[in-house]
Amino acid sequence: MPIRRRFAVAVRRAALAAGALGACAALTATAAPAVADSADLGRLSGIELLDRAWSFDQAAISVGFTYSTVDQRDNRAPASAALYLPPGSPPAGGWPLVVWAHGTVGIGNDCAPSHRPQSERNRTYFNAILEHGYAVLAPDYQGLGTGGRFSYYNATVEGRSLLDAVTTLRGLPVPVSQHWVLIGQSEGAHAVMSAAALSARNPVATPGLTGVIATGLRTDPATSLREMFRRTSTGSANQVGYAGYYLAALEELEPGSVTPYLSDFGRQYVEKAATECLSALVADAEGRRPAALVADPDNPTPTFESAIRSLVSYQEDLVPADLQIGYGTADIDVPPTDTPAYGPRLQAHNPWSKVTVTAYPGQDHSGAFLASLPDALTFLGTHLP
Repeated sequence: MPIRRRFAVAVRRAALAAGALGACAALTATAAPAVADSADLGRLSGIELLDRAWSFDQAAISVGFTYSTVDQRDNRAPASAALYLPPGSPPAGGWPLVVWAHGTVGIGNDCAPSHRPQSERNRTYFNAILEHGYAVLAPDYQGLGTGGRFSYYNATVEGRSLLDAVTTLRGLPVPVSQHWVLIGQSEGAHAVMSAAALSARNPVATPGLTGVIATGLRTDPATSLREMFRRTSTGSANQVGYAGYYLAALEELEPGSVTPYLSDFGRQYVEKAATECLSALVADAEGRRPAALVADPDNPTPTFESAIRSLVSYQEDLVPADLQIGYGTADIDVPPTDTPAYGPRLQAHNPWSKVTVTAYPGQDHSGAFLASLPDALTFLGTHLP
């Protein structure tokens, strides 16, 4: 049986089992050209049914697809994403769309979230989102799952990965509405802020953004990361993994800008960071702190702060939709020292949008995301008609 027909049969069987035949019949019609012949951004290049073990209980259909976007050198490059459709029939105008930006998982190809089991936290959160009738689009970020290497916290790569996935979805006859909201946690919070700023610069390309939710946002990376490297710094065990990914991204963008300033252990660790996912990389540190990675913890590299700003910066005066920021008061992964003041600064720069900052008392970095679910559902109810 030809591949195209086998694919069509598999989709139809899954759709019948899930009670969403109409949506998946439309996807099947689009799946025929498995390889795109254009380098345009947001162009579909492949589609597949995802293993249920990588999905959510409330997802009637789970589909993965690849599409074109840009890499860290502004070259056209493939990226992957997952689409999770809720049970039942779509409402008039299509299912309202949530675009999910994940937190730190790693920068190696095998760390792509669309092809890994979901965490218990994410299952709880997105089962509720799906149960309320929202479709969820979850890009992996360019370089994860498509044979490349993800440029960690790269504002352009993250932002374009999200926006180009939306463009690709718009080219599929899937019944989703024209309105969408960005939701991001931790690194994903940075990604949704980056995407929102890029969208504001070209609203015609990706219309319909009505809101942004960001939890665990690192509001001043250049300053907070320098503090994270100091010998006196405290924080979660994950911070050494984050540090390894940042250093690997800076070295990849400008070879020789980081490696000469690493310790012997740091050189081995940053090399491992290129392929190992977060939990394994943190275990490799054997309790060491970020200071162990560099020769001078007070000055990780001669151009550290400027290089970090170049990597992570997005335009803070370009928030085109209402923004809800959440943080845990007990967060030791991304300490929210500056977060309460960040919202009012953004509001001053973006008077056309409503910026809200909510503290979740006693919640850590991950806990704040789950604690924010009731507020997120309220926000979605008012921002996705």
